[in-house]
Amino acid sequence: MLKKEELLAKMRDERVVVINVLPKSAFQKLHIKGSENIPLTEDHQAFTVEVLKTHGKDKDFVTYGHHFGLLDSYEASAALIAGGLKAQNYSGGMQDWFAAGYPSEGSTVVLREPAPPANPPSFQ
Repeated sequence: MLKKEELLAKMRDERVVVINVLPKSAFQKLHIKGSENIPLTEDHQAFTVEVLKTHGKDKDFVTYGHHFGLLDSYEASAALIAGGLKAQNYSGGMQDWFAAGYPSEGSTVVLREPAPPANPPSFQ
């Protein structure tokens, strides 16, 4: 299971693509800074085709959803792996990331900025 600290470190690699698998409306409210939105559809093969079409197969993908316990991001990473891609799931999701004060974007961030952590992570 990928931890938020590991994900933050991976994001420094330009070959890593972080994908929010939630609907566009949820992505607009809150997402990991630098991630992109490709919603997981009922047709998991269509999701994989969309990722391939957008990024090709030479990237490392990390999927995430809203919070720990939801299967959407796990199913997305499993679909990508089944499609021959390299993928991992960040199961902590957006709630875990945002609560830790990690780089986030969206309308919710403007409304409620979390308290900064004692040792804030750098993102670049």
